[in-house]
Amino acid sequence: MPGKGFENLERGDILLPRIKLLQPLSPEVVEGGHKPGTMLLNLSNKNLGKEVLITPVLHFRSRIKWNPRDDGGGIDCSSPDAKVPTTNKYAEACAPCPHKEWHNEAKSRKDQAPACTLYENFVVLLPGEANPVVVPMEKTKTRAAKKFYSMAALKGGDMFNFTYKLSVVQEKNAEGQNFFNYQVADVGKITGEKERATANGIWAALQKATIRTEAEHPEEEGAHPQPAAAGKNF
Repeated sequence: MPGKGFENLERGDILLPRIKLLQPLSPEVVEGGHKPGTMLLNLSNKNLGKEVLITPVLHFRSRIKWNPRDDGGGIDCSSPDAKVPTTNKYAEACAPCPHKEWHNEAKSRKDQAPACTLYENFVVLLPGEANPVVVPMEKTKTRAAKKFYSMAALKGGDMFNFTYKLSVVQEKNAEGQNFFNYQVADVGKITGEKERATANGIWAALQKATIRTEAEHPEEEGAHPQPAAAGKNF
């Protein structure tokens, strides 16, 4: 992580690579030849397959309100900490903003979902890697995020004291469409001393930083969120 010579680094300058879960209609599948149901590192285009060991370093939330794809897509409003938006277009804070609320009176699950997407993000280390990556979990993936966060919290101690297995499972949405989701399992593996030291250094550098990661429009995910799971705090 940054040391001497990075005195002018701004809090919002830290851009971390992310793991993307590929769906059948993901551009990397349709155009790039990657297999759906696998995980891809976005900056290096390295495919991690269907499962990988991860050591979680820290968790943070963020929000993005996307413009509809039919209207050109793109980000309408965002908040890197899920508390204060980067613009006062809709509200001065995320808490009172109406776009984070569910609309249960709508007929379809897609229309019921909040216009603003909540992301549960985990900064993790991969085996043999010294640099962190982000695993963003939004919409249907928030169920896996809640289980992961709870599992780690119940163990006590630092989040990075243990290593977990992140894998891909196939599920069906309310319309009967197949999609891929995350599953996190406790493999009973204690993080090695060297890895813990690396994780602790990353945590110290990032715990008060504003972390950014490139995001893509969620409409390519192919699965609609479930009201019982998404948008809930742990």
